Amino acid sequence: MECHLSLEGLVIVAYLLLVHANLKQVTRLISALPEESPVFIHVDTNAGRFYEELRDAMKRRAKTYFVPRFRSRWASPGISRATFSLINAAIESGVEFDYATLLSGADYPIKSNEQIADFLARAKGNEFIESFAMEKPNRWTEMGGLYKAPDRALRYHLRIRGRVYNTPITRSMPYGLVAYGGSQWWTLTRAAVEYIDVFHQKSPKFDRFLHGTFIPDEFVVQTILSNSPFAGRIVGDDLRFAIWDRPVPPYPATLKCADVPELLASTKLFARKFSDSVDSDVLDHLDAAIGNKVVAA
Repeated sequence: MECHLSLEGLVIVAYLLLVHANLKQVTRLISALPEESPVFIHVDTNAGRFYEELRDAMKRRAKTYFVPRFRSRWASPGISRATFSLINAAIESGVEFDYATLLSGADYPIKSNEQIADFLARAKGNEFIESFAMEKPNRWTEMGGLYKAPDRALRYHLRIRGRVYNTPITRSMPYGLVAYGGSQWWTLTRAAVEYIDVFHQKSPKFDRFLHGTFIPDEFVVQTILSNSPFAGRIVGDDLRFAIWDRPVPPYPATLKCADVPELLASTKLFARKFSDSVDSDVLDHLDAAIGNKVVAA
């Protein structure tokens, strides 16, 4: 399961994007990615004209694919289904890639494309995703209410008029799976992505189980991979920089120019989250520091 290098000797990374708004920032993110990288884009069905605007903006970029869309309400199964749609499109496209990285429209690379490719070339086929057993002590165990593990996955939740309620009804994972959780974001080998795609297509009970769960996008991929032959390849690092302990919500903290030194000192490859309405200069500083040349879409 070691990484298979392309004919040019470089790792090709496919980028899978979950987006819903902010045309300027999303097009900048895509333009910062390698030209040889295929980019697969899921746009929330509630995104309005943003979908058409982004398609128009991407007409000139090769290897850009828009995938079947789902309504992606926060904490709902729709985000997981959008992720499965991206994964399936990447596999069915037949395009070459060695690793796939899931990003949101508020993410951005904090290493150059060459550094990212070099890191993954030396990764020996490891799977970069946070994954912990939800029924054992973990960082969600002491959380309250809806956020507590393993209740997120194993307790039935009701969604009424946009609000989520935790019921006393408990359930077991289908197919005898053990529930694993962690950050939604990951960088995985093509072989792992293929496994996830096949599992999803052949396991309809798992998809139905997602109804009634809370934030399933933070456990579906972990559960599939950690119950698979890829479990021993999982590295408990999603390669993402984020600040969770800054006292002003919402979380994670929106990154600013003042954070650039810490971003550059980080060993992570990507960071979240950025907002050009909060700090429109931070990405300019990052690109200048890492040497990425952003080409307008």
